[in-house]
Amino acid sequence: MKTIIEVRNVKKLYKLGAEEVWALKGVDLDVYESEFLSIMGPSGSGKSTLFNQIGALDFPTEGHVRYRDKTILDLSEDQQAWFRCNEIGYIFQTFNLITVMSALQNIALPMIFRGMDANEANDRARRLLERVGLGGRLDHKPFELSGGQQQRVAVARAMANEPSIILADEPTGNLDTATGSEIIELLKELNKEQGVTVICSTHDPKMLRSSDRVCWL
Repeated sequence: MKTIIEVRNVKKLYKLGAEEVWALKGVDLDVYESEFLSIMGPSGSGKSTLFNQIGALDFPTEGHVRYRDKTILDLSEDQQAWFRCNEIGYIFQTFNLITVMSALQNIALPMIFRGMDANEANDRARRLLERVGLGGRLDHKPFELSGGQQQRVAVARAMANEPSIILADEPTGNLDTATGSEIIELLKELNKEQGVTVICSTHDPKMLRSSDRVCWL
């Protein structure tokens, strides 16, 4: 299997006044192309911090993260922004949809940031909403959607720019059991159909059945 993400001796230090907190203490991890990987561990174990390092939302105090043959920290700010926009699709536990925008607009926005024509972006956003079962909710704003529907919009948004990797941080954490299972199945389908690498941070034991591999922090 070919490695897509390489994490080596990653440490992350936060300073809270005079107190020092090591959120990560030397993590090594290889993530393989097209796998469905779950990272599990108790609250405070550093799962979200590790996600931030992999997705270039934050950078390690020590160690490095490599994407294919590139060390992310060595990239310029423009290159890091390109990486976040084009190679990573983010799914957050709290959905993080823009409240004043419709479902269609939320999904089209990353494509427009990438430079796609607005009409083309809207057409692709429409197809993605249909793919996640929300073809009839194009013009609904987040407050008009259930939690499960909002998370489906978030999944579609994560796929907008055809990323190599989806980072899903507790994607079922705010959902009931049945809806959470539907989101897991949707992610698994995208993983198998499109070959996208899925990395989930989770407390949800249902992820164990769907994962190719489980790593513990």
